[in-house]
Amino acid sequence: MKKILLLGIGLAFISCATHKKISDSEREKLISELDYIRDIDQKYARIPPAEMISKYGTKVAWKIFETKRDSVGKDNQSKIKKMFSQYGYLGINQVGKENTSKFWIPIQHADNDVEFQKKILRVLKKESEKNNAPKNEYAMLEDRVAINTNQKQRFGSQVIYNEEGQAIPKNGLTDSANVDKLRKEYGLPAFKEYYNHMTTMHFEMNKNNFLEKGITGPKLYK
Repeated sequence: MKKILLLGIGLAFISCATHKKISDSEREKLISELDYIRDIDQKYARIPPAEMISKYGTKVAWKIFETKRDSVGKDNQSKIKKMFSQYGYLGINQVGKENTSKFWIPIQHADNDVEFQKKILRVLKKESEKNNAPKNEYAMLEDRVAINTNQKQRFGSQVIYNEEGQAIPKNGLTDSANVDKLRKEYGLPAFKEYYNHMTTMHFEMNKNNFLEKGITGPKLYK
């Protein structure tokens, strides 16, 4: 039994040691690729551009846009998985604070591969505890995994909107009384500030639809 246990520990050590040390030239190449990943992700993060809607109509434009967004997401995930396999988690010490966030974005959006999100969440927890990754990114990924497994959120970073367009926590919160304390600990803005911001953005993006319903402004938390 002891031999098997020692063998397991040895294999775990070897596995961790297989991650390559990043050379200066590799870091430059990685950052360039992360720039592309962030830019293409953000291009398809919101709504179809006005020219696409004008050309195809809203329904068809959304279908084209969402198909492209899914394709972009899977391509980005493939790139991130390859980076992770080679170098481990690309944290602040490896690529800098701004660039580690670009590495994190496709993981946060990998809702089609929850097992991958779970795997990275375990790693990200350790990296954030070592101050090698932003705590707010750990918090948001934890919430993402929670809703993707039909659980309540701890931080309330993932929102949906009620009929009046007001942002509410998707699946609810595990502890609403202490959510602001927890959000502050992990570098997230106060609940009311964040939810009013999301509510306002949602209203502006769908303003014409709301006006048709007689809703003339965002319903904010007091």
